Amino acid sequence: MVDDNEDIRNLISIILGGGYEVRAVGSGTEALAIYEEFRPDLVLLDIMMPEVSGFEVLMKIRDLRSSKLNSVPIVMITAKSMTEDIDKAIELGANSYIVKPFRAETLKQKIDAYLLNEE
Repeated sequence: MVDDNEDIRNLISIILGGGYEVRAVGSGTEALAIYEEFRPDLVLLDIMMPEVSGFEVLMKIRDLRSSKLNSVPIVMITAKSMTEDIDKAIELGANSYIVKPFRAETLKQKIDAYLLNEE
């Protein structure tokens, strides 16, 4: 889970903490630094972050050589609701897109759909 807003990181950690191991980081730089070591099953990714945007993180993950690492589902969670942003995220390889503010149940259902269908 990558978001520069600590309140959002805490909220998502609480929503998912009962059923999933959540690693929350506050920047794209931090996410890329731990991505290959942590090997997540799914990535929740904000777009608007300092230094490295969510779009850049998305591109770098999709460019990794390992198909196990570059094919991980990525769900964008962002306040950017313009069609152009959604289209760009999907073009760059995002699997899904959620606009903030979001409902906890919607987030949980989307994540469950990706993770439970992979097993």
